[in-house]
Amino acid sequence: MTIRNFLNAEVKSLNNSHGGKGPFDLIEIWKKSDFKSNIDFFDRVVIPPDSSIGIHKHANNEEMYVVLAGRGKMTINGKTIAVKKGDMILNRPFGEHGLVNDGEEDMDILIIQISC
Repeated sequence: MTIRNFLNAEVKSLNNSHGGKGPFDLIEIWKKSDFKSNIDFFDRVVIPPDSSIGIHKHANNEEMYVVLAGRGKMTINGKTIAVKKGDMILNRPFGEHGLVNDGEEDMDILIIQISC
């Protein structure tokens, strides 16, 4: 059995995710090489206010965003909806999506990607 704690994992501070605006922190919890299944990764991403993940597409995989804290606006295939703590957003294969933190606190999300 392998146990990892995402609260004390290494943090990479980066900028402009997928052409988005501003800084964000990336915590890579699990990578493809950690699994025998089609899971690509489990990442934790912390997006400060006024930062965003730009609109982008993936190939033949599904991606789930789980909002752990904060709020923002998620755009999926041209439609923008408000999201908040507790929401789980499923991005379908070849779908277009992006996320903006329009709140006053950090938006903390868990991102899980699985290849189809």
